[in-house]
Amino acid sequence: MRTPRHLQNPNYTRAQLGQLAHSNTSTPTCRAVFYRDSVSIWAWPSLGGLVVLERATALDFDFLGLDSVSPPTCRDSDQDAEDDFCKRLLLLGAKWFDSEERYRFVASVAEDDDRAILALEAGKERPPTMMERRWVSVALNNGVNANNGLWVVEFETNLFGMQEKYNLVPDDAGKVGLAKTMDEKCKILKGMGAKFYSTLGDYDGAACLNMWEWKTEGELGPLLKAPFEEE
Repeated sequence: MRTPRHLQNPNYTRAQLGQLAHSNTSTPTCRAVFYRDSVSIWAWPSLGGLVVLERATALDFDFLGLDSVSPPTCRDSDQDAEDDFCKRLLLLGAKWFDSEERYRFVASVAEDDDRAILALEAGKERPPTMMERRWVSVALNNGVNANNGLWVVEFETNLFGMQEKYNLVPDDAGKVGLAKTMDEKCKILKGMGAKFYSTLGDYDGAACLNMWEWKTEGELGPLLKAPFEEE
Protein backbone atom coordinates (compact mmCIF):
# COMPACT_ATOMS: atom_id res chain seq x y z
CA MET A 1 0.00 0.00 0.00
CA ARG A 2 2.78 2.38 0.87
CA THR A 3 6.38 2.27 2.07
CA PRO A 4 7.23 4.77 4.82
CA ARG A 5 9.47 7.54 3.48
CA HIS A 6 12.23 6.93 6.00
CA LEU A 7 12.35 3.27 4.94
CA GLN A 8 12.71 4.00 1.22
CA ASN A 9 16.48 4.23 1.71
CA PRO A 10 17.84 0.93 0.28
CA ASN A 11 20.49 0.85 3.01
CA TYR A 12 17.89 0.80 5.78
CA THR A 13 18.07 -2.42 7.75
CA ARG A 14 14.98 -4.61 7.39
CA ALA A 15 16.12 -7.48 9.54
CA GLN A 16 12.94 -7.26 11.60
CA LEU A 17 10.65 -7.42 8.59
CA GLY A 18 7.69 -9.59 9.47
CA GLN A 19 8.89 -10.14 13.02
CA LEU A 20 6.67 -7.61 14.76
CA ALA A 21 4.11 -10.24 15.70
CA HIS A 22 6.72 -12.04 17.81
CA SER A 23 7.26 -9.10 20.14
CA ASN A 24 5.54 -8.52 23.48
CA THR A 25 4.29 -12.08 23.75
CA SER A 26 2.90 -13.10 27.13
CA THR A 27 1.77 -16.20 28.95
CA PRO A 28 -1.81 -17.06 27.95
CA THR A 29 -3.50 -15.80 31.11
CA CYS A 30 -4.56 -12.21 30.36
CA ARG A 31 -8.17 -11.07 30.88
CA ALA A 32 -8.47 -7.27 31.00
CA VAL A 33 -5.70 -5.62 29.00
CA PHE A 34 -5.19 -1.86 29.35
CA TYR A 35 -3.96 0.59 26.73
CA ARG A 36 -3.50 4.35 26.82
CA ASP A 37 -7.06 5.19 25.79
CA SER A 38 -9.01 1.92 25.89
CA VAL A 39 -9.31 -1.50 27.48
CA SER A 40 -9.66 -4.88 25.79
CA ILE A 41 -11.01 -8.12 27.21
CA TRP A 42 -9.31 -11.38 26.25
CA ALA A 43 -10.54 -14.97 26.48
CA TRP A 44 -8.90 -18.28 25.66
CA PRO A 45 -11.16 -20.95 24.07
CA SER A 46 -10.36 -24.65 24.38
CA LEU A 47 -10.63 -24.87 20.59
CA GLY A 48 -7.61 -22.60 20.37
CA GLY A 49 -6.91 -19.03 19.33
CA LEU A 50 -7.63 -15.82 21.21
CA VAL A 51 -10.98 -14.01 21.54
CA VAL A 52 -10.62 -10.23 21.95
CA LEU A 53 -13.23 -7.56 22.61
CA GLU A 54 -11.62 -4.21 21.81
CA ARG A 55 -12.79 -0.85 23.18
CA ALA A 56 -14.69 -2.55 26.03
CA THR A 57 -17.12 -0.36 27.97
CA ALA A 58 -18.55 -0.45 31.49
CA LEU A 59 -21.72 -1.95 30.00
CA ASP A 60 -19.66 -4.77 28.50
CA PHE A 61 -18.05 -5.45 31.88
CA ASP A 62 -21.50 -5.55 33.48
CA PHE A 63 -22.83 -7.98 30.86
CA LEU A 64 -19.83 -10.24 31.40
CA GLY A 65 -20.13 -10.11 35.19
CA LEU A 66 -16.74 -8.44 35.59
CA ASP A 67 -15.80 -5.76 38.12
CA SER A 68 -15.07 -2.58 36.15
CA VAL A 69 -13.50 -0.88 39.19
CA SER A 70 -11.01 -3.66 39.85
CA PRO A 71 -10.98 -5.61 36.57
CA PRO A 72 -9.58 -9.14 36.62
CA THR A 73 -6.22 -9.44 34.92
CA CYS A 74 -6.15 -13.24 34.71
CA ARG A 75 -8.29 -15.77 32.83
CA ASP A 76 -10.21 -18.57 34.54
CA SER A 77 -8.08 -21.59 35.35
CA ASP A 78 -11.11 -23.83 34.74
CA GLN A 79 -11.36 -24.33 30.97
CA ASP A 80 -15.10 -25.05 30.98
CA ALA A 81 -15.72 -21.74 32.74
CA GLU A 82 -13.34 -20.05 30.31
CA ASP A 83 -15.27 -21.47 27.36
CA ASP A 84 -18.52 -20.12 28.79
CA PHE A 85 -16.88 -16.73 29.10
CA CYS A 86 -15.70 -16.95 25.49
CA LYS A 87 -19.27 -17.54 24.31
CA ARG A 88 -20.55 -14.45 26.12
CA LEU A 89 -17.65 -12.38 24.84
CA LEU A 90 -18.41 -13.40 21.26
CA LEU A 91 -22.01 -12.24 21.76
CA LEU A 92 -20.67 -8.71 22.17
CA GLY A 93 -18.90 -8.76 18.81
CA ALA A 94 -15.47 -9.92 19.95
CA LYS A 95 -13.02 -11.16 17.31
CA TRP A 96 -11.63 -14.69 17.30
CA PHE A 97 -8.00 -14.59 16.21
CA ASP A 98 -5.95 -17.62 15.23
CA SER A 99 -3.45 -16.84 17.99
CA GLU A 100 -2.18 -14.06 20.23
CA GLU A 101 0.64 -13.56 17.75
CA ARG A 102 -1.83 -12.94 14.92
CA TYR A 103 -3.85 -10.54 17.08
CA ARG A 104 -0.75 -8.52 17.90
CA PHE A 105 0.19 -8.33 14.23
CA VAL A 106 -3.27 -7.11 13.15
CA ALA A 107 -3.21 -4.58 16.00
CA SER A 108 0.12 -3.32 14.70
CA VAL A 109 -1.35 -2.95 11.21
CA ALA A 110 -4.21 -0.94 12.74
CA GLU A 111 -1.62 1.35 14.33
CA ASP A 112 0.08 1.74 10.94
CA ASP A 113 3.33 0.37 12.36
CA ASP A 114 6.04 0.57 9.70
CA ARG A 115 7.30 -2.98 10.26
CA ALA A 116 3.81 -4.44 9.94
CA ILE A 117 3.06 -2.50 6.74
CA LEU A 118 6.39 -3.51 5.22
CA ALA A 119 5.71 -7.15 6.12
CA LEU A 120 2.40 -6.95 4.24
CA GLU A 121 3.94 -5.24 1.23
CA ALA A 122 6.69 -7.85 1.06
CA GLY A 123 4.22 -10.71 1.34
CA LYS A 124 5.75 -11.85 4.63
CA GLU A 125 2.40 -11.67 6.41
CA ARG A 126 -1.20 -12.25 5.29
CA PRO A 127 -3.44 -9.14 5.06
CA PRO A 128 -6.18 -8.72 7.67
CA THR A 129 -9.25 -10.77 6.79
CA MET A 130 -12.74 -9.29 6.67
CA MET A 131 -13.43 -10.56 10.19
CA GLU A 132 -10.15 -9.18 11.53
CA ARG A 133 -10.71 -5.73 10.06
CA ARG A 134 -14.39 -5.19 10.90
CA TRP A 135 -15.69 -2.70 13.50
CA VAL A 136 -18.60 -4.49 15.16
CA SER A 137 -21.03 -3.54 17.89
CA VAL A 138 -23.88 -5.68 19.25
CA ALA A 139 -26.89 -5.02 21.49
CA LEU A 140 -29.16 -7.77 22.85
CA ASN A 141 -32.88 -7.05 22.83
CA ASN A 142 -33.55 -8.24 26.37
CA GLY A 143 -30.14 -7.33 27.72
CA VAL A 144 -29.27 -10.81 28.99
CA ASN A 145 -28.97 -13.20 26.05
CA ALA A 146 -29.82 -13.43 22.36
CA ASN A 147 -33.14 -15.28 22.79
CA ASN A 148 -35.17 -12.17 21.96
CA GLY A 149 -33.02 -11.09 19.07
CA LEU A 150 -30.04 -8.83 18.64
CA TRP A 151 -29.01 -5.67 16.80
CA VAL A 152 -25.68 -5.72 14.99
CA VAL A 153 -23.83 -2.92 13.22
CA GLU A 154 -20.69 -3.60 11.18
CA PHE A 155 -18.34 -1.22 9.42
CA GLU A 156 -15.14 -1.42 7.43
CA THR A 157 -11.98 0.06 8.93
CA ASN A 158 -9.15 1.78 7.13
CA LEU A 159 -6.64 -1.00 7.74
CA PHE A 160 -4.22 -1.94 4.97
CA GLY A 161 -6.13 -3.23 1.94
CA MET A 162 -9.43 -1.41 2.43
CA GLN A 163 -12.32 -3.44 0.98
CA GLU A 164 -15.47 -1.37 1.50
CA LYS A 165 -14.69 2.33 1.19
CA TYR A 166 -18.39 3.25 1.32
CA ASN A 167 -18.99 1.44 4.61
CA LEU A 168 -16.42 3.04 6.88
CA VAL A 169 -16.80 3.54 10.63
CA PRO A 170 -18.81 6.76 11.15
CA ASP A 171 -17.19 9.71 12.91
CA ASP A 172 -19.67 9.50 15.78
CA ALA A 173 -19.21 5.78 16.47
CA GLY A 174 -17.88 6.64 19.92
CA LYS A 175 -21.41 7.36 21.11
CA VAL A 176 -21.91 3.61 21.54
CA GLY A 177 -19.79 3.90 24.66
CA LEU A 178 -22.35 6.24 26.23
CA ALA A 179 -24.99 3.52 26.58
CA LYS A 180 -25.68 2.66 30.22
CA THR A 181 -28.08 -0.21 29.45
CA MET A 182 -28.64 -2.67 26.62
CA ASP A 183 -31.89 -0.87 25.80
CA GLU A 184 -29.98 2.37 25.29
CA LYS A 185 -27.39 0.55 23.21
CA CYS A 186 -30.15 -0.93 21.03
CA LYS A 187 -31.46 2.57 20.33
CA ILE A 188 -27.99 3.90 19.50
CA LEU A 189 -27.20 1.02 17.16
CA LYS A 190 -30.55 1.27 15.41
CA GLY A 191 -29.76 4.94 14.80
CA MET A 192 -26.48 3.84 13.20
CA GLY A 193 -28.26 1.51 10.79
CA ALA A 194 -27.90 -1.74 12.71
CA LYS A 195 -29.48 -4.89 11.34
CA PHE A 196 -31.86 -6.96 13.49
CA TYR A 197 -31.59 -10.74 13.79
CA SER A 198 -34.38 -12.72 15.46
CA THR A 199 -31.98 -15.42 16.64
CA LEU A 200 -28.25 -15.83 16.94
CA GLY A 201 -28.44 -18.57 14.31
CA ASP A 202 -29.84 -16.07 11.80
CA TYR A 203 -26.74 -13.90 11.97
CA ASP A 204 -24.91 -13.89 8.64
CA GLY A 205 -22.34 -11.10 8.96
CA ALA A 206 -18.54 -11.17 9.06
CA ALA A 207 -18.19 -11.20 12.87
CA CYS A 208 -17.79 -14.23 15.15
CA LEU A 209 -21.07 -14.00 17.10
CA ASN A 210 -22.31 -17.51 16.28
CA MET A 211 -19.03 -19.22 15.40
CA TRP A 212 -18.77 -21.27 18.58
CA GLU A 213 -20.99 -24.06 17.33
CA TRP A 214 -19.20 -24.67 14.04
CA LYS A 215 -15.73 -23.12 14.02
CA THR A 216 -12.98 -25.74 13.69
CA GLU A 217 -10.05 -23.78 12.26
CA GLY A 218 -8.71 -20.25 12.15
CA GLU A 219 -8.94 -17.54 9.54
CA LEU A 220 -5.58 -18.44 8.02
CA GLY A 221 -4.84 -21.90 9.37
CA PRO A 222 -5.13 -23.94 12.55
CA LEU A 223 -6.18 -22.37 15.84
CA LEU A 224 -3.21 -22.23 18.21
CA LYS A 225 -4.14 -23.73 21.57
CA ALA A 226 -2.96 -21.90 24.65
CA PRO A 227 -3.70 -23.87 27.85
CA PHE A 228 -3.70 -22.07 31.19
CA GLU A 229 -0.28 -21.54 32.72
CA GLU A 230 0.34 -20.55 36.32
CA GLU A 231 2.33 -17.31 36.51
